[in-house]
Amino acid sequence: MPLLPETATMAKPLPGRWRRGTFIIFGLLLGVLWAVYIVIVKCNDRDSAMKLKSFGLSARPAFTDYVQLADLSPKYIPQTGKHRTSPGRLVVVGDVHGMRHSLVELLEELNFDKKHDHLILAGDMVSKGPDSAGVVDFAMSLGATCIRGNHEDRIILVAGEMKGKHLDTQFPNPNEPDNKKQDSLEEESFSHGNYKVRRLVRQLGEKRIKWLADCPVILRVGDLGGMGEVVVVHAGLAPGLELERQDPVTVMNMRTIKDGVPTDQRDGKPWMKVWNDYQKTLPKKDRSTVIYGHDSRRGLQMDKYSMGIDTGCRRGGKLSAVVIEGGQSGHTHKLVQVNCKNASSE
Repeated sequence: MPLLPETATMAKPLPGRWRRGTFIIFGLLLGVLWAVYIVIVKCNDRDSAMKLKSFGLSARPAFTDYVQLADLSPKYIPQTGKHRTSPGRLVVVGDVHGMRHSLVELLEELNFDKKHDHLILAGDMVSKGPDSAGVVDFAMSLGATCIRGNHEDRIILVAGEMKGKHLDTQFPNPNEPDNKKQDSLEEESFSHGNYKVRRLVRQLGEKRIKWLADCPVILRVGDLGGMGEVVVVHAGLAPGLELERQDPVTVMNMRTIKDGVPTDQRDGKPWMKVWNDYQKTLPKKDRSTVIYGHDSRRGLQMDKYSMGIDTGCRRGGKLSAVVIEGGQSGHTHKLVQVNCKNASSE
């Protein structure tokens, strides 16, 4: 009895030319699929780049009167080596938010000497706390270098709007009561009301606001040995993007990176983790350390290539500083903090 029905036939090998044709067709199909994949990836990359470039443009009016990037004068860089002649230090302080007494206490703790040491304020020096004008006056008296944070940015924008609309910029203004609820800028970069900001504009006056307007969004400190190139910003930096091409709104507001795009929301990956991972892929000579503030909810964040030093002073937390000094073997840095009173009791 046959093992197969009479109608069944055994499959015969394809002739050589058919096998070659099948392989050619299969190869062409793979090539087409690969080309489609490359196009999709490039489109996604382009879309991400477009998102990165346009991030924040709808959150605020377009502006040109700002300093994107400034270089710290070499005279402020602590000297290294056995023949150094200056004991000077760089003191980078996180968000002060009008807490003048706490800033004074921190510098006293450091025995700060303005003849040799140099103060850098990492943005949000003003608003929320009791003495924004006093903080600016104190910083100006020390010859400090400042960074534009989202609160300074808001004040500068509102001051410009007030001038454009010919609103009274004198303080006090009897036409606006002082019992209106303050707009929250802690979690949202920009809110729907300007009353408290207008009041602060009047308190600060033109001279102080001019000083704030001259603060760069990004301060390039320089190459400090093991720290690499040190940069100070208020909120963060987009990894892999040159400092000149960073979006200023992103730099002043970002907290996370979601789908490859920086955002001021919290549902993405913390930007500093992406930053540190990226730095580790670079040759050591090309790595960079960023010192920033802005995110008091996360608190102190000291990583290899990023140092977050907004520690909630206004709410009764701490005021923090990264102190960079020179030595025979190079630059070293340490963290110094003081306890703060709640803003309502300072």
